[in-house]
Amino acid sequence: RIAVFQIYFCDIVTTPAAVHTSVDLARVFGHAGLARLVNAVLRKLPEKFDDIPIPSKEEDLFSYLSIRYSIPKWILQEFAQRFGEDQLEDFALSVSEIPFLSIRTNTMLTNREELEKRLKKIGIEAQHLTPIPEELSLNSTYLLTDCPLMRQGLYTIQDPASMLSVHALNPQANDIILDLCSAPGTKTTHIAEFTRNQSKIFSVEIHPGRIQRIYENIHRLKCENIFPVCSSGTYLPFPDETFDRILLDAPCSGLGTLRRNPDIKYNIRQESLQRLSKLQKAILTEACRVCKRGGVIVYSVCTFTKDETLNVVNEFVEEQKLILKNAPELLDPWKIQTGQYQTIPKNLWDGFFLTVFQKP
Repeated sequence: RIAVFQIYFCDIVTTPAAVHTSVDLARVFGHAGLARLVNAVLRKLPEKFDDIPIPSKEEDLFSYLSIRYSIPKWILQEFAQRFGEDQLEDFALSVSEIPFLSIRTNTMLTNREELEKRLKKIGIEAQHLTPIPEELSLNSTYLLTDCPLMRQGLYTIQDPASMLSVHALNPQANDIILDLCSAPGTKTTHIAEFTRNQSKIFSVEIHPGRIQRIYENIHRLKCENIFPVCSSGTYLPFPDETFDRILLDAPCSGLGTLRRNPDIKYNIRQESLQRLSKLQKAILTEACRVCKRGGVIVYSVCTFTKDETLNVVNEFVEEQKLILKNAPELLDPWKIQTGQYQTIPKNLWDGFFLTVFQKP
């Protein structure tokens, strides 16, 4: 793939050099047979990019978009199943766009307007472009992770679609809250900021190595009353009916974030969706056990496939006899039906689905 890019789009690398280097790399990291295959494929490429045969858009839209935008056909079919074919090309185009970079203001330490001014002083232009009060979108990634303002805890890098889940949870002071699958602590710390450190948050993560990331963000953002716990989401070490509110940002296919993580489209397989939905329902079932009666569970995934969104919700509601509950009005622009919300990958937004349940 790198060689194809060099051949068609990189003026400073000649075609023979791109082929030769790729063949050498295939031989070093693979074997002689792989090197011969790479050599044969690259030498059969059309001389010009425009000479690559592409199916007719009118006759076979899915094949056309799949080849034109390098997206597996099954992903396009999953998208069309949810949103129809009218939005399909916009989605395909969004996958190849450079995404906006957004940050979440730490409202315990500053406010959005002040942070915008301080970023401008160090040469970073920021704008407030969404209804989310703490969001800022930036025109630059220049040293953003090493910026002194970030080290001081004044902001966190986070897509605005991801910020919606905490607004849907609507945590309150004195709540006992569970954040599942929580590393690196982005949403955990958002909950703490939202309640101004007045809630008690248990942040559960299965991977021991990632727990340290949660501690680092807690410290950087000056958050309190957060208790990281290393545990599987399917077997939680808590008694029944412990928590007022639970946020589950579940493991998923991640197809709503393709423009940020293009490797996903080559690593995920359609057969994986059933396995993922089974895991999602298992974690939701355990979340329901530890949720108080009258408590709230927010289920969120950064994808759009029916198996991981509507099917999971419908089956879970039927099994657990839960109530679908509307989120605060802030989320109304993305409401698809009672208690269910979906952003589509485009412009500022990653693709994100969330549902608000209430345990009767």
